[in-house]
Amino acid sequence: RDAVPVWIMPFNRVIETIDPSTTKFDVVIVDEASQADMTTLLAWYVADRIVVVGDHEQVSPLAVGQGLVVIGALRDEYLDGIPNRQLYVCKLSVYHLARQCFGGAIALREHFRCVPDIIEFSNALAYDFRIQPLRNPVSVPRPHVAEYIVRNGVRSGKSNQAEARAVVALMMAMLEDPSYEGMTFGAVTLLGDEQAAAIQSLALTEIGAIELERRKFTAGNAAQFQGDERNVMFFSVVDSTYAGPFSLLHRDDAKQRHNGSASRAQADIGLSHHLRRDGRFNRGGMGERLVG
Repeated sequence: RDAVPVWIMPFNRVIETIDPSTTKFDVVIVDEASQADMTTLLAWYVADRIVVVGDHEQVSPLAVGQGLVVIGALRDEYLDGIPNRQLYVCKLSVYHLARQCFGGAIALREHFRCVPDIIEFSNALAYDFRIQPLRNPVSVPRPHVAEYIVRNGVRSGKSNQAEARAVVALMMAMLEDPSYEGMTFGAVTLLGDEQAAAIQSLALTEIGAIELERRKFTAGNAAQFQGDERNVMFFSVVDSTYAGPFSLLHRDDAKQRHNGSASRAQADIGLSHHLRRDGRFNRGGMGERLVG
C-alpha cells in the first residue's frame, strides 16, 4: 500500500488481501454499491472516509437461497443497540444502507451513455424526467428503439424459444448491415436465466464463436449486465399474457430490472415479445414490426 497509493480490486480480493485489523486507507470508494450486499461493509471498516457510488433504482441483491430467518436471528442477537439494525438484511444493498444512515448525497443528472430515445424510458420509469441526456442521437443508426412482435412466442418454464430465435435472427440481420460494423451486441432476459442460455446457445450455432467474440456478445440477466454496456441490446420479455395478466410488474425489483436493462444499450434496443397492449395473448406474425 505504501508503494502503490491507489488499489482497485473486486470485493473478494479485498477479503483475500487486506487485514482489516492492521490496514487502513484514507478513502475507500465502493462502486456499483447498489448491487453489493451487507458483506461489503468490511470495505467500510478499512477506511477513514468512504464514498458510496450507486443507484437505488438499479438491480439490488436478491438474497436467493439465503436463510433469511437465520440471518434475522443473528441480527437480533448481535446488533442489539445498533442504529437502523432492521436495515441489515440480505435484500438491501450497502447503497440503500448508506442512503438511510448518511446525508450528503450528490445526484449525477447528466447522462452520456444512451441516446435520448433509450434513456427516456428509464427517465420516465424511475427518475421523474430529471436525467439530462447528452448523447448525440445522429451518431448512430435509426431506429434507436424497435419493437418486434413474435409469432407463437409461448413461454415454457422460464424460456421462450420463439423469442430466442427472433433475437438471433435480428442480430444476424444487423451483422449484414454495414451501418452496424464494429458495434457490440448483448441480449438480456427479463425473466430468469434459462432464456439467456437458450439465446447464447442458438447464437453460437447460427453465428459462430469468432463473430460473437468480435462483437463482445453475451446473453444474461439484468444483474449480470449491471455496470456493463453494449452498442446494441436485444431484450427478451420471455413471459406472455396467455395465462393472464402479469402479477409482478409493480414490484420494486421488477422496476429495477427493467430500468437497469434498458440503460445498458448505448445506441439501439431491439425488444422481442409476445404481448398485446390490451393484455391478451398475441397471435400476430413476425411481419409485424412497430418502431418507437
